[in-house]
Amino acid sequence: MKLLYKDSPRTIALCSETHALLLRQSKKASKVNVEIASNSHVTKEQGFRTLIKREVFGCLGLIHLDHQVFVAVITGAILNVANPVNYETVDKIYSVDFISLASDEWDFANLDANGIPIAVAGSEEDNDYAREVHPCQELKKLLSNGSFYYSNDFDLTSLLQNRGISNTKLFEGASRTKPTKTVEHYQKEYMWNSFLMDELLKFRSNLDPYAQESMDNNHFLTTVIRGFAKTVALNSSQDSITVISKQSWKRAGTRFNARGIDDNGNVANFVETEFIYFHPTQSSIFSFTQIRGSVPTFWEQDSTLINPKITLTRSLEATQPIFDRHFTEVCEKYGVCHIVNLLSKTKPAEISVSRRFRDLYDDAERKEEISYTEFDFHHETKQSGGFAGATKILPLLRDSQEQFGWFVYDIEQEEVVTRQDGVFRVNCLDCLDRTNLIQQVICKNVLDSILQNQSSGSHRDRLVNEDIIIKHNSLWADNGDAISQIYTGTNALKSSFSRSGKMNFAGALSDVTKSVSRMYQNTFVDGKKQSTMDVLLGYDARTRPVKIFDPINDYVNEQLKTQSNLFTTWNNITVFAGTYNLNALEPGARPVDLTGWLFPPENSSSELPDIFAIGFQELIELNAGGMLNADPSKPLKWAKILNDQLNSQKEQYLLLRTESIASMSLFLFAKKSQVHNVTQVAGSSRKTGLGGMTANKGACAVRFEFGSTSFALITSHLAAGTTAVVERFNDYSTIMQGLTFTRNYTIKDHDHVIWFGDLNYRISLANDQCRSLIEHGAFDELLAVDQLNEEISSKGAFHGFKEGPIKFYPTYKFDKGTSDYDTSEKQRVPSWTDRVLYLSAKDKESLKLLNYNSVMDIFVSDHKPVYATFNSKVEFIDQDKKLKMSKSLYDSYKLEHLGVGENLLDISAANSIYSKSPDPKTNGNSFSHDVLSDMNLLGVETVSTPTSVKSEISPRRVPPPPTSRRQVATDLTTGRATLPRKLPPPPETGFSVPPPPPERKSNASLAIPTPRVVNPPFGFSTTPLIPSRSNSATPNISSPVSSPVLKSNGASPLHRTIPPLHPSHPSNPEVSKSETHLPPPLQKAKTAVPAPPPPRLGASVTPEIPKSMSDWKPLVPK
Repeated sequence: MKLLYKDSPRTIALCSETHALLLRQSKKASKVNVEIASNSHVTKEQGFRTLIKREVFGCLGLIHLDHQVFVAVITGAILNVANPVNYETVDKIYSVDFISLASDEWDFANLDANGIPIAVAGSEEDNDYAREVHPCQELKKLLSNGSFYYSNDFDLTSLLQNRGISNTKLFEGASRTKPTKTVEHYQKEYMWNSFLMDELLKFRSNLDPYAQESMDNNHFLTTVIRGFAKTVALNSSQDSITVISKQSWKRAGTRFNARGIDDNGNVANFVETEFIYFHPTQSSIFSFTQIRGSVPTFWEQDSTLINPKITLTRSLEATQPIFDRHFTEVCEKYGVCHIVNLLSKTKPAEISVSRRFRDLYDDAERKEEISYTEFDFHHETKQSGGFAGATKILPLLRDSQEQFGWFVYDIEQEEVVTRQDGVFRVNCLDCLDRTNLIQQVICKNVLDSILQNQSSGSHRDRLVNEDIIIKHNSLWADNGDAISQIYTGTNALKSSFSRSGKMNFAGALSDVTKSVSRMYQNTFVDGKKQSTMDVLLGYDARTRPVKIFDPINDYVNEQLKTQSNLFTTWNNITVFAGTYNLNALEPGARPVDLTGWLFPPENSSSELPDIFAIGFQELIELNAGGMLNADPSKPLKWAKILNDQLNSQKEQYLLLRTESIASMSLFLFAKKSQVHNVTQVAGSSRKTGLGGMTANKGACAVRFEFGSTSFALITSHLAAGTTAVVERFNDYSTIMQGLTFTRNYTIKDHDHVIWFGDLNYRISLANDQCRSLIEHGAFDELLAVDQLNEEISSKGAFHGFKEGPIKFYPTYKFDKGTSDYDTSEKQRVPSWTDRVLYLSAKDKESLKLLNYNSVMDIFVSDHKPVYATFNSKVEFIDQDKKLKMSKSLYDSYKLEHLGVGENLLDISAANSIYSKSPDPKTNGNSFSHDVLSDMNLLGVETVSTPTSVKSEISPRRVPPPPTSRRQVATDLTTGRATLPRKLPPPPETGFSVPPPPPERKSNASLAIPTPRVVNPPFGFSTTPLIPSRSNSATPNISSPVSSPVLKSNGASPLHRTIPPLHPSHPSNPEVSKSETHLPPPLQKAKTAVPAPPPPRLGASVTPEIPKSMSDWKPLVPK
């Protein structure tokens, strides 16, 4: 593939074998015009020039940055790093370039390692000016770091047992096999460029079948995974072992920035690892799959250098539905699941997470499909004198391993012998070092069983098997290093043991070095890496998706806006926001009744609030001793007190989030009946004491979405002192500008903001004058000199925020245990320091203040608690209904304006580069004419091109009647029948039954070694497995299952029986390449090959442009 450009108008062309993909940024900055053209129209005569001289291996998609659209292309790849089977290849990316569609500023710039243009010696330009960094430099570094892979000839996001084995391709080999892959069957959760590719995929889906085929055959769309892929050859007979690991991007991030689970059931560092043993010398192929992922509960860990603290941020009851959602997806994908929890039983930080994991498992919805094993890795290996003690886990997993099995395919018989019917889910704290070692141990046990079944027991076989195990261990060590590099920036610990089976002094010293390096990465590097990943995945709030210009889409979007009431509903919810400065009150020291504040009398006539947001300040003494000896358990104690008192009424509330720093906490509670509507919960905090170094002052914040309406809740404690107005403004500015949530959401990115806390603004009056006005209830006079009101009116701090009318007494400062204002020597001036403010980006009625008050009969602090109750209008969008409506509008527009069987590409073909150009002087109203004219692609000179003949379509197989896989296994020791293992549903396919294939010779003519009888693993049924529910590792729309060949070659009746189903091999939309070191095809006797059919008329070539009389030239003899 080549990359060309055209100056006027600025156009980028990706030229492949027969067609080119033309991209041009429209006048609307985030929109792109896309067109498919024949290569004959993208020539030097038409103004196209080479932009990148190197070969381009694929297109990753489009991204909008710095007010322009960039196209990402693969410009460097290590080919053929992995071959799961001999006709499948995997390539590793090492270089990606981003080409601007709007500007030629970066076209031929030489960039240094930091993305800054290198000054050219002797150039006329001034080399002293501040050169800008390329807008996509961080993305380029991320995608070029060696952790991304792609394939041109199979679906790399799928598992081998789901895409199936093609015997035809096995004997032809990769060099003679035409890649067949389609984008409809990929697993989106492993496609890391899905955000960049999303609009191009939509563009493709709206094309007619011929145009779709052109895009697919020219490999304009490339699917990229992140993880690890490597094949190790075992001998010269093509035997090999492969490990492919795919990390999910759904909760992607670095070590301390992505932990636990999110509201959609996605967990951090979720990796699917598949081990494949390609063994043609024994006519067998094996594969075994395991998964890893963070503990599926809501937890976070700070990044302090020594003993980073772990916090559980959501209650057990509120976490349970999300936990169940996660394991529902796992079980539907892989079948039954066996959890292997490697967390410590002695480390306090890990104990709390492990205990929560166990509690969630005990109450799981699908507990009958899940097994749970705890194995304290550090304790067990320490007792055994080294990491060799890891093998002690195998007896605990033996029963599940026998029932799960692994995938076995018999090449000779062309049938699936067994399928893997379950999966091990392994986790530790990071899901790296301990996890990788245990997964290696489990996989080695599977490999040992395979080798033992095939071994004759001879000395030579033992030596061969030992060599295979050594290569297997080294491969798993490489896998562990790769996953660790992605998550932490360093190689895995314990990798020396993984490779050699021994832990020596050098290995221990290496682990210490890696640990120190991880501390540096966590502190100085991971934050930036996280932001870059968020941009790549579209999670960053500042990232806008690229839209492809399509008039029908514009029409559909306008119609959706006018008819939004058909898929949008509105509800009203009540939000209670309360703030209380506790003055270092010790929780539990004496009974504290807060119900008078949480459920005030003026709210008694209405329903209980749907959301409670409670902010506490001064949890500790604000002095050096209090800050150094802060009790991290105080927020948990206050959370329990609040939980008990909130649930003392008729409604049940669940704690969704606790956000804390040393001196303050924010608690978010929601009604149990409304929890399912609260999503995207995240917290953040910001210290402002001593210039941001200490937590005596600062803010805690929580964001969430209720339906489709977003909220940000902030509690803060600003600088103290009557004259510290400037300091308070600085604190406010620091919080407003510096407090960011995950995905780079800021406070102002939300529909509604409620800010409550001890803001410390005072009344600018003398003490006696102020107290006199208070006694007479002259609140208006007091509010006129209130510092916060003065700040807001002068466009200072909190400008734009609103506050309800204050009709309660100043809440600061009282003698403890009384309602008497300060009688100490300092005689502080009474003030309204505790406030509730709000800001709405929507109309006034969308967030309405119901009441605003204080409670004077709570005496446990020198402040009084303040509360405000809001009524909020929240939006709910039925995305399924909206999508159906969008598709219906799109189809109806095409039917009405284009006619049946036509589409935009058909019309453009009639008026553009595919046909005679219309006269530019004519007054045409065709949209296609306007667009192509705008792209300066009308009236180009045609150059005749040789017609390409479509390759013969490989016949597919007629499936036999399905048989049931499910059997009731009998326990050999007790004789009791055990429950059948539950399998996931079979993939749905929409393929018609193809004609039978041509005859082929008997298998006896194959020039491969005579195989032994394949001994199935212990505990498996030897009958061919055709499950009634396939344990597909893809959703139901994933890879289709093809059926076996009907043999009619006169072989024995046994060979003429219909073998079981084989999963088919999905087609590939990606870039093709040539590689000289591809594995050779298996040897097979030559068979008669029927002649290819004649090409279908108009099916594979672009219609020639009719020539006018002026185009004909006289025939001149040479």
